[in-house]
Amino acid sequence: MAKIATVPAADIPRLAAAGATILDVRTPGEHAQQSLVAKHALLPLDALDPADFMLKRGLDKDAPVYILCRSGMRAKTAAEKFAAAGYGNAAVIEGGILAAAAAGVEVTSAVAQGGAAPRFIPLERQVRIVAGALSALGTLLGFYAAPAFYLVPFFIGLGLMYAGITDRCGMALVLIKMPWNKGMTASCCAAANTCDTGGDKSGLPQTPDNSAAGGCA
Repeated sequence: MAKIATVPAADIPRLAAAGATILDVRTPGEHAQQSLVAKHALLPLDALDPADFMLKRGLDKDAPVYILCRSGMRAKTAAEKFAAAGYGNAAVIEGGILAAAAAGVEVTSAVAQGGAAPRFIPLERQVRIVAGALSALGTLLGFYAAPAFYLVPFFIGLGLMYAGITDRCGMALVLIKMPWNKGMTASCCAAANTCDTGGDKSGLPQTPDNSAAGGCA
């Protein structure tokens, strides 16, 4: 597979000013916690169909798409989806929204807009919690019930090694489909008016002034 292109998070303002397509592949809950002020599309990784995304936005096959997630892992997986579908146009925004905020790129959140902090745990933390819980449970059951349960932490350890080596996390791909990661609806994005969750062929919406963002994104 061809090497995935990357761009620094600090380039986001330049890309946005040029009208580039920026795609956020985090969950709606993560997006509600912190998101770009610049115009962008929101489409969670598990729902991403590259051909459908390009078609519904009226984009040429070679039109560049710059992909954002929390720290870069899911953006890389999304870019690989584009490549597998025959598109060589996707580039990963290095370091994701965390690097963007650290680089001074303008981001917004419910707290920054005067709203209450969303009760949501980012996907990466969910992975750590579930992996730790399963490992602890497997160890306890192995000690008190049957030695076979020791296989649980063993396989969790193998899974974490695989994730570290390949930059792919199977547990994250499972957790992203859980109901609590889909509970924040697209209405949040619509209220903020800074991102596009639908199939509008007219392209990405214009970014409003900050006062219009409300307490959603």
